[in-house]
Amino acid sequence: MDLSIERVEHDGVVVLACTGRLDAETGDELARAVADELRRGYHAIRLDLDATTFLSSAGIRGLFETQRSAKAAGASCFIRRASPVVKRVLDLTRLTPILMEGQPPRAEQPVPVHAAPVAADVTCGTVKLLGVERPTGGGVRGEILGLPKQAVAGRNAEGFSRPLPRHGCGLGLASLADGQAAAARAGEMAAIAGAVFHRPPQPHAAVDYVVPTGDLLADVNVLCGLIWEGIPNGRAGFEPAGDEPFVRLDDLIEAVLAQTDATTIALVVAGEVHGLVGAELIRPLAEAREGDTPVAGSRDITATWLSFSREPVYARHTAVIAGVVTRGGGSALLADFVRPVPGRGFSSHCHAVVFPYRPLRRGGLDLPATVADLAASTPLAVLHLVADPHPVLGSGRSELARGGVWFAPLDLGSGEATA
Repeated sequence: MDLSIERVEHDGVVVLACTGRLDAETGDELARAVADELRRGYHAIRLDLDATTFLSSAGIRGLFETQRSAKAAGASCFIRRASPVVKRVLDLTRLTPILMEGQPPRAEQPVPVHAAPVAADVTCGTVKLLGVERPTGGGVRGEILGLPKQAVAGRNAEGFSRPLPRHGCGLGLASLADGQAAAARAGEMAAIAGAVFHRPPQPHAAVDYVVPTGDLLADVNVLCGLIWEGIPNGRAGFEPAGDEPFVRLDDLIEAVLAQTDATTIALVVAGEVHGLVGAELIRPLAEAREGDTPVAGSRDITATWLSFSREPVYARHTAVIAGVVTRGGGSALLADFVRPVPGRGFSSHCHAVVFPYRPLRRGGLDLPATVADLAASTPLAVLHLVADPHPVLGSGRSELARGGVWFAPLDLGSGEATA
């Protein structure tokens, strides 16, 4: 069940009882239902969320929109009742006093933003790195969850449920944890600075997400993927060197690799987009059967599972990218998770979250503040990035105008979680 809304009117108060999920797909349904009541002239609207089973950050955004729309029309819209799941999210995000009926408002404490120290600029071929701070310490500790070959063949079902640390990052095929089997809902996922962005496996699906707010942290259900704890402490701004119009992602990765001796690195990039090349899962892997999987070997069958960009897309947008990069053959633990990049000496796996255009400050950026600022608008896509440089028929490579990059050695230990 997604969302059903039942309307009850009593003494001029309209109560909208919501049963099911409040997320990126269904939040608009509730907003439209409230807008319909406002157009009918009702000024007291209450939401009964006692039967609401899941609330994401996108759903919270929808609740804010309904309250704002009502206030603009001289009306009010508050939550009258909330299920334990919803109440927990509201309490953790400290939004109970704002969204619940009969609660006194409470001011949020400002989040401090720390400026990055100034460091040296480095030019590597077509890429200029600004204020390079090379990684220190032992890097970040990561965990591989599941086997991609088993996941895309439909042999995994439940997945691995994990709480994401406040500064955790990762990527893979996963969903926001909601009690359902991972194979039913897992799609492209990127986790950046504790925020999780998930594209459900459907054509034209809206991106759902949870951004850490107050004491609320995201829980993910990973079918196959990589999660690491902590923001990489190597960092730099980047922009094209000389007269170059943009920075190829592959060139940026090579420039970053030149700043460390590590064989494998965790990578996060925030950039203004010149063009992205990628793919999206458009069917739930729970439907995979013998001969009907994304890796069945038939182009026609693959087209029913994956949607590929035919050319670079999302120009004049802003994206945040989470990835893992390994030199040459790299770690045996990553052999099934990364792919060689054509014409380069490294293999990688990167996922990009796309947002409406927001200009990024030149030089050093604060990653949590950047993600929070971008997530204030609606995320538009989560893409598995690919490189297809073949002449004429190739889709091309991902390119960025400018932005910031964070990187550090990635320690995967000696174990691997498998389904």
